[in-house]
Amino acid sequence: MADHDDERSTPPPRAPGEGIRIIGAEEASAAVDGPGGGRRAQNRPHDVPPPPPARAPTLRFPLEEDEADDDGVEDADQGAPAPAAAELPHWTEPPTGEVPRVGDEPSWSGPRWRDSGADWDETAIDLGDEEPRLGALDTSRPDVPDLYDFDEPAAPPTPTPIRTRATPGDAPARRGLTRRGGGRENVRAVAIGVGLGAIFLLFASLGPKYLLVLSAIIVAALTVELYAVLRRAGYKPATLLGLVATIALMFGVYWKGERAIPLVMVLVVVFTFLWYLAGVVHARPTVNVAATIMAFAWSGLLGSYAGLLLKTAPGHHRDGVAFLLAAVLLTVVNDVIAYVGGQAFGRTPLAPAVSPNKTWEGFALAFVATALCGAGIVGQIHPFTVKRGLALGLVIGVVAPLGDLAESMIKRDLGVKDMGAVLPGHGGLADRFDAMLFALPATYYLLQFMKVV
Repeated sequence: MADHDDERSTPPPRAPGEGIRIIGAEEASAAVDGPGGGRRAQNRPHDVPPPPPARAPTLRFPLEEDEADDDGVEDADQGAPAPAAAELPHWTEPPTGEVPRVGDEPSWSGPRWRDSGADWDETAIDLGDEEPRLGALDTSRPDVPDLYDFDEPAAPPTPTPIRTRATPGDAPARRGLTRRGGGRENVRAVAIGVGLGAIFLLFASLGPKYLLVLSAIIVAALTVELYAVLRRAGYKPATLLGLVATIALMFGVYWKGERAIPLVMVLVVVFTFLWYLAGVVHARPTVNVAATIMAFAWSGLLGSYAGLLLKTAPGHHRDGVAFLLAAVLLTVVNDVIAYVGGQAFGRTPLAPAVSPNKTWEGFALAFVATALCGAGIVGQIHPFTVKRGLALGLVIGVVAPLGDLAESMIKRDLGVKDMGAVLPGHGGLADRFDAMLFALPATYYLLQFMKVV
């Protein structure tokens, strides 16, 4: 084994001329230049080319041949010496480290330490920027701007206070205004009300069928008015469908009685869905189906009880006229006394969020007046008695104001003051017959409870 180790440790003999030798810079340069002393004809990528023998002539713009115009006339200041152009060093020369000049200001001598605002006043550089300054460069901004003003929610508008009673200082002025402006409206409203009462009595004298036609016309017009208000509010109800269903229900209950109500209601609900399913009106189906059914139920369904009151047993056709006459009379009395009593004695709002003009004092006076009218006037009409008339007066004294408040709630939600302008001094048909729509079914079911119908 020692013989093998000796063989590995002994290096083999090398041929002459082999091996690595470190040479100096002069020897490397001589080796690159070659035996003849000349450089290689082809440069390597890292070789630096020699600088040009002469500096290229400096060019100034515009050139001399461009300074003359088309006619060959030279400028007046052509003979003046041209300013010396700045010469740029060749790219092969080392950098000088000079700071470039900005405009005509002297070059900066070096960095300076500034720890206060006054240190910046003496070295102001004018860049010739004449455009308006924005943001942080705007010197007209306040020292402490409100940067988060857009994130703060806007303050809610102050609600307009609603006064239900006059203060001692402005009571005379308000009373005078009521006499001048409100007096004319009251006279017009009374005239319209008397005219409507005369028309009703005329048709009532002709018989229940004529009164049914008048009731159907009023309820159909009321339905059209409600759908028109909904369209102005942005809804797209099925007006034609609701109008046809209203007229059909008015005559259907007079012909078939209460059995017509569920039939027509089912047809209205089904065909309202089909109306929007078939694309007759391209609108949101959820809200518009609800709006269509709501308007029909409010005017068509509740108004159809006028036809149920007019329908009586054979041989008692005049009783239906008396039933409808009692409901209309007590509703009108309640509405008029509530308005007059509220204007004269009203102090406490009945529902300030819905209708601030209605007061508890007006409601109480109207309730008492309606009960007394039912016992004293309606009780004298056949087939009523004093007890039946009093009971009807008490019921209408409660439900009629509810119908008025319900209509005011819908108007406030839709953002309208009146449902229409068909009746000057009253507003629309819904403004006049809103309490009647609640009084008709209440009268019918009370008469059924008392076994009068």
